[in-house]
Amino acid sequence: MNILHFSLGLPPYRSGGLTKYATDLIVAQQAAGYNVSLLYPGDFTFWKSAKMYIDGAVDFNGVQTFEIKNPSLVPLLHGVRNPSDVYNYPSLEESIMLNFYEKLKPDIFHVHTLMGMPSSLLEYFKKNGVKIIFTTHDYFGLCAKANFINQDNVLCKGAEPQLCALCNNNAESTLFLKLRNSKYILRYKNALNPKIKQKKRQKVLQTNHTHFEEERINKYEKLLNYYINIFNRFDTIHFNSRVTEQVYRQYLQIDHSMVIPISHSGISDNRQLKTFDKNKIRLTFIGSTDIYKGFSELKEALINLLREGVRNWELNVFGGAVATDPDSNKINYKGRYKDEELISIFSATDMLIVPSVWKETFSFITLEALSFAVPVLVTESVGAKDIVKKYMPDFVIPTGKEALFTKLKKVLAADDDSLLKFNQSIFTSDFRYGMDEHLKRIDDLYKEAIKS
Repeated sequence: MNILHFSLGLPPYRSGGLTKYATDLIVAQQAAGYNVSLLYPGDFTFWKSAKMYIDGAVDFNGVQTFEIKNPSLVPLLHGVRNPSDVYNYPSLEESIMLNFYEKLKPDIFHVHTLMGMPSSLLEYFKKNGVKIIFTTHDYFGLCAKANFINQDNVLCKGAEPQLCALCNNNAESTLFLKLRNSKYILRYKNALNPKIKQKKRQKVLQTNHTHFEEERINKYEKLLNYYINIFNRFDTIHFNSRVTEQVYRQYLQIDHSMVIPISHSGISDNRQLKTFDKNKIRLTFIGSTDIYKGFSELKEALINLLREGVRNWELNVFGGAVATDPDSNKINYKGRYKDEELISIFSATDMLIVPSVWKETFSFITLEALSFAVPVLVTESVGAKDIVKKYMPDFVIPTGKEALFTKLKKVLAADDDSLLKFNQSIFTSDFRYGMDEHLKRIDDLYKEAIKS
C-alpha cells in the first residue's frame, strides 16, 4: 500500500500534538513495510517566482518527504485577516500535479490539516481514484483560529461569518503568516511566541467590538464554504474522539467515519500501583495557562478550597515559565519540561488535572498519564474523556470552576479513596493504546476506505 501523508511539517520546525502524531504514525508505517511519504507546506521564495510548486526534501527516518514551496496560508492559531488570500490562492499547475502523482501513485492520501493544503491537488487525487482520509486534530476549516476560542478568549458560539469577521479583525497579516512559516523564522519560534501573544492582547484591548461591512462578512462566508467543499471531498473522516465528532457533525454531512483514539511512539505500558498520602495530594497541570485551557478556573477552585480550610494539596504547573504564584505558595510553576522528564513528573503526581474549556480534540497528556496509571480528572470538553470513562466515569466532570471545586473537595476528603480505586482500575484493566495497536486500527480504516 502506498500512503502519502499531508501534515504541517517536521520537527524541530513544527511541534505539538498534530506533528507528533503524524510523524510517529509515518515512521511506524514505514517500519511495518508500507511505502510511505510526506508532503507539507514549506517556505515562500520571496526572492524568486511566487508560483506554487513541489520540491523534494530530505528523508525523515527513511521516509521520503516533499515540500510545497509558496503554499497557501498556514495560520496556526493566528487567524485569517484576509479570507480572499486563501480561497483565491493560485493553484498548482496541472503538469506539477501529474508529475507528483506519477512519482508516488498513492493509494491513500492521509490529510492531517487543511492549512497550506492545495485544494487543486486534492481534486486531482480524487479524480485519479486516490482514497482521501482526514484526521481531525483541530477545527481549522470550521474555525479560522482552529480552536473555536473567540476574540474574548471564550468558547465561540459557532461557525458563522459575522462571528468570524469579528474574531479575525485583529488577526495577523498575510505577510506575517508567510514569514512565520519560514524555516529561518521557525528556528526562533519559542522566543517569538510570547511576544506575539502580548501583541494580540494589546490588539484585542484596542478594538474588541466593531461593525463590519456586508462585503467583509461575505468574504468569511466564502471562506467557510471553501473549506466545507474540501471536507466534502474526503472519503473517510478519522475522528480522534467523540468530542471532535460531535463538533464536526454540527456543520458537515458525514457519510463515512470512524472514531479512533490517537497515540504516539512514547506511549507504552508503564503502569504501577501507587500509594497516596492524604495529608498532601500532589496535583499536576501540564500545558498552556491560557484561559481556554481552563487553568484560571482550576486555580480559582483551589484558592476557594483554601478559603474553606482545605489545605492538603499542592499544585505543580508545567509548560510555561518558572515563577511563584502571587496568591498561594501551594501553586508551583515548574517551567518547560522535556519528554524524558515525564517519568519523574508522573511518579510525583497523585492526580493530573485537564480542565479544558475549549472542545479539546484529544489530549495526549491525559493518555500519557494513564499509561503510568496516574488518575486523571478531565472536563467534558476533553476528547480523551472517552478513555478516562472506561476506568473511572466520575472523573469526567462538567466544564467550569464549580464542578472542579466540588470534585476536588470530594477527592481531597480524608475518607475518600477514589484515587486509589482509579489507580487500581487502570492497573488491572487492559491498556491497548500504544502505537502498535493504533497502527492496526488505522490499517483497518484504510482497508475500509479502499473497499468503498
